[in-house]
Amino acid sequence: MNFKTIIAATTLCTFGAAATAQDVGDVSAGVGITNFGLSLEGEYMAAPQIGIRGMIMGGLSLDDEFELDEATVDGEANFGGFALIGDYYPFANPWRISGGLFFSTSEITGDVTDGLTTYEGENGLTNGIAPLITTGFSAEIAPGWSLSGDLGVIISSLEVSSDDADPLVQADIDELNSDLEDIPVLPFFGVAVSYSY
Repeated sequence: MNFKTIIAATTLCTFGAAATAQDVGDVSAGVGITNFGLSLEGEYMAAPQIGIRGMIMGGLSLDDEFELDEATVDGEANFGGFALIGDYYPFANPWRISGGLFFSTSEITGDVTDGLTTYEGENGLTNGIAPLITTGFSAEIAPGWSLSGDLGVIISSLEVSSDDADPLVQADIDELNSDLEDIPVLPFFGVAVSYSY
């Protein structure tokens, strides 16, 4: 047996052990960070290779200028949301495929400038409840402790709205939203550390 074979076998055994560290009925709680802010999450192993996870995200607020297609929003962005996710570990190792629902509380508010038109408006997800699909991992790094990560998409575009009744403003919003519909997904990523008990 050569050195490469030993390394490969050791790696596979490590991954297998990491995946089986959680048994059916185990519960884990963790903290992390996502592109929607800091996160608190918990997971329940409902069946072999299947977990049910909940996430609460928020606490991230920025005052800045934000580019939105060809428009600029000068204002404040508050990021946050909730997610209910099912995790499937197809090969009984740390890799997982996940899907669920994302409930957005994110919003950008401020002055929207599109060409010569400026108005007060807000921007958020078109669907307040949107499908979420990710792939990632959950690997044991110490007895009871795991490091996990997710990378995927939220299936929703962005949408601008305003209380300004000016027909020119509403026409500009309709045109902007039509352009934003061409991007039907938004990125989602995060990392977390959790403890199982």
